[in-house]
Amino acid sequence: MTEGTPQSAVALHHAVTGAPLAHVWAAAPDSYGDGALLSAEERRRCTALRRDRDRRLYVAARTLLRTALSRCAPGVPPGDWRFTTGPHGRPEPAGPPTVPRLRFSIAHAPGLAVCLVCPELDCGVDVEVTDRAVDPVRVARRMFHPREAARVLAAAPAERGGVFLRYWTLKEAYGKARGLGLLLPPDSYAFAPGASGAFRLSAADDDGALWQFAQWHRDDRHLVAVALRRGRGPDVTVVRHPGPP
Repeated sequence: MTEGTPQSAVALHHAVTGAPLAHVWAAAPDSYGDGALLSAEERRRCTALRRDRDRRLYVAARTLLRTALSRCAPGVPPGDWRFTTGPHGRPEPAGPPTVPRLRFSIAHAPGLAVCLVCPELDCGVDVEVTDRAVDPVRVARRMFHPREAARVLAAAPAERGGVFLRYWTLKEAYGKARGLGLLLPPDSYAFAPGASGAFRLSAADDDGALWQFAQWHRDDRHLVAVALRRGRGPDVTVVRHPGPP
């Protein structure tokens, strides 16, 4: 990956409804990444990682973020983006300024980095490997709302890992979008499948009707979840790009 010639901008709003568009890109670290685009601080953090595979994944994720933002604002070269963090560590663009203001979320798991970019909206993305070694019942009882944990426990033993992962990725994406992550008390909110099969949110301090969620298998090993605070407007279209920007 090199900076090269800027590509054309992707649309940030639906041409008919005017609703925001949320773009999701993904990249495999073994074949993607350009350390020359990283800032001095990003390179320092990369160097501090002990394992080579973790360094490759970090470079891929940061390259993906920078190039994704530049597809949404092609006047800004990928290497020029600056970032800041909110009070609980949520990253945000610090410049150059754009109209509309861009929001993003990034996530990575072994073998894949994922980046979500949209205009203005609170947003979060998570990706997890489907063969993750975890005790779904034990973790669900500790980290999930009791209703969610009960659904994990009620699943057939062979299906519990998949049920657990669906809830886990949604909760991670929602926590990122709220800018609170694991600071959200587990028993203060819960996901449940609706009549259409899509998950719905109920929360003690939030209005689930303001949120939209999407979830899909990126390949046979990775599950991706997206959370978007769309408000009272029309649904956001989630554009799933086949590869990196």
